[in-house]
Amino acid sequence: MSSLEEPLGLDKLPSMSTIDRIQRFSSGACRPRVDNLGMGNCWIEGRSCSTSNRCNEDDEEYTAETFPWKRQTRDLSQDDSFCQKTLTKGRKSMKFGMIDDSFSDCQNSPKCNTKDLQDLAYKFLNGIPRFVKIVEVGPRDGLQNEKNTVPAAVKIELIHRLASTGLSVIEATSFVSPKWVPQLADAKDVMQAVHNLRGIRLPVLTPNLKGFEAAIAAGAREVAVFASASESFSKSNINCSIEESLVRFRAVTRAAKQLSIPVRGYVSCVAGCPVEGPIPPSKVAYVARELYDMGCFEISLGDTIGVGTPGTVVPMLLAVMAVVPIEKLAVHFHDTYGQSLPNILVSLQMGISTVDSSVAGLGGCPYAKGASGNVATEDVVYMLNGLGVKTNVDLSKLMLAGDFISNHLGRPSTSKTAIALNRVTSDASKISY
Repeated sequence: MSSLEEPLGLDKLPSMSTIDRIQRFSSGACRPRVDNLGMGNCWIEGRSCSTSNRCNEDDEEYTAETFPWKRQTRDLSQDDSFCQKTLTKGRKSMKFGMIDDSFSDCQNSPKCNTKDLQDLAYKFLNGIPRFVKIVEVGPRDGLQNEKNTVPAAVKIELIHRLASTGLSVIEATSFVSPKWVPQLADAKDVMQAVHNLRGIRLPVLTPNLKGFEAAIAAGAREVAVFASASESFSKSNINCSIEESLVRFRAVTRAAKQLSIPVRGYVSCVAGCPVEGPIPPSKVAYVARELYDMGCFEISLGDTIGVGTPGTVVPMLLAVMAVVPIEKLAVHFHDTYGQSLPNILVSLQMGISTVDSSVAGLGGCPYAKGASGNVATEDVVYMLNGLGVKTNVDLSKLMLAGDFISNHLGRPSTSKTAIALNRVTSDASKISY
């Protein structure tokens, strides 16, 4: 472990409660200035910032530059190692996959000043939304693949705990055949117990008209349909082709429109399929546009098996953004290869402002072999807090909800944020003063 990777020594830890420690990373933190891009004063000590989350209101606005997608390759013709090149050339700033050499040029120029560095920082941060809506999918997508049955009472308690965190959208359950997803056989009981939660949207998945009717009878006031960009996955997941699924969903959206019920659309396998491999962005764009045209108010783009990277997510988003308004799009990443947060960050830079996530990193798909859990909501909130992006979510309460369901499942949370903050607090409590 290098010195840059060493954890903070216990002798340097102040005495504070878990809540205090989390509040240091709360959404009240401002966007980091160039002189504090690391874990410096802006995050640890905090600053007196305005509600706009900017450290200096006098700084002029910068318009984000849009660069065409361009694949870059490293020049390996020199004898120096990549590490040495990084040290000598300085860090590169990147926007939508295009490498910008202005940082290293500025770094090596005697004319470079703080204002130039601020320009570079805002070029990176300006495209990120001030507020991000988080759609919590733990109670449905997170629990649908559990081997052992989770009692309805536990699911109901989890939803209540999540509602107390400030989350405004919680995907409650799915009205699918118990034959295919037995873990959600209690959908009616769960929905009837939580549908009166005030100020909370509780969408439920409805794969067909029969599921839609059952959901409405149980008290659902928002539903979702889910198509796939992969023909093979569509057949294995919902037993029909992509076109056949779209016919089913048009029937659902027509029925929903008559009752003024909003419909959210999901597109799965947007980066890759366990059978077909990489999925062309044009296929994702086609399905997304079909869902949008049939009346879905929002389209969530899901990397079901977690194979996406910023290099594949960017062209996929560009293709979809060409046919669906960006404000109608959301992203949904699984963390199989640890790429969820980088993928979310690049999505935010492109203007996406809605992110799906699952408390404690719960999740997986019964029809996608190798798919791991969703990105943990705790990790998403922690990152957004660090960027000065508001979510209205209380991280401390969110961690408690994650602890609750993890304890019931008999395994630790997969949220790196929850693990780290709990460990730091535990270590600090052992220190005598």
